Amino acid sequence: MTVFELRMRACRIGVACVMLAAAARHATAQGEISGRVVAADSGRPPVQGVEATIAKLGRTATSDSSGRFRFKDMPPGEHVLVLRAIGFKSESSKVFIDRDEVVSAQVVMTRTTTDLPERVVTAPDATPSAKLVEFMERQKAGIGHFITREQLARAEGGVRHTGDLIATIPGVLVRRGSNKIWIASGRTRSTGCAFPDPKLKAEQDCGRQRLDRADSIAGARPGCFMDVYVDGAMVFNSSNPQFGLFDVNSIPPEHIAGIEVYTSAAQIPARYNRTSAGCGVLLIWTR
Repeated sequence: MTVFELRMRACRIGVACVMLAAAARHATAQGEISGRVVAADSGRPPVQGVEATIAKLGRTATSDSSGRFRFKDMPPGEHVLVLRAIGFKSESSKVFIDRDEVVSAQVVMTRTTTDLPERVVTAPDATPSAKLVEFMERQKAGIGHFITREQLARAEGGVRHTGDLIATIPGVLVRRGSNKIWIASGRTRSTGCAFPDPKLKAEQDCGRQRLDRADSIAGARPGCFMDVYVDGAMVFNSSNPQFGLFDVNSIPPEHIAGIEVYTSAAQIPARYNRTSAGCGVLLIWTR
């Protein structure tokens, strides 16, 4: 090997040594990222356990009780720091770190507020109330027309009124006036008076005279109105309409457990079958 070749070899070895030394110094030139997390609303550290992550390096640190976290031995360059905590919005930021540099910052996290929709949970009744026993027995027998709690529930919230539901039953004639609804039978009934006023021009005027004045003003006209019972108690007697008709819309669907309608005298339960109930019977059961 010539002297020239030996010199060239020595040169290459020297360059390699210099490069290795430079790489070693670069490898030991590690930085550090430290931070402190505080809550935006109070300025105090949030609940212990905020997770700080640098995904590119696969590194994670957890804040202590004072909200502090630290990443040691960080390589130089740009890093994306992501912080997460239960009850707070996630925060992310870019951090650029140089060799042997310590980057320290305070991170503010905002609490999250979640408005949950209101939900009303009701447990199904294990046994029906005493006043509903006869309702359920007659419904099972299938005599008459029935509106169930499920049907009423679909009408809650003002979408449909009680009178609108009853109007769907065959043989029922709905009389409307102002915001009121009165329930009558589709059949006709004599409007004769026991002691007619000789001043009246026609027999039907006698029937009109028998209505309550307030009902007449509201738009009521003579008809074959049904007897009405609420929880078994009579609230309207068709023999005495002059005492006031019953507005079924006065009881909203959400307050009713069930409704029975009997348009034929032959169907009316014996307890509610009066000789004068020729226009039918309406039974309303409240919750």
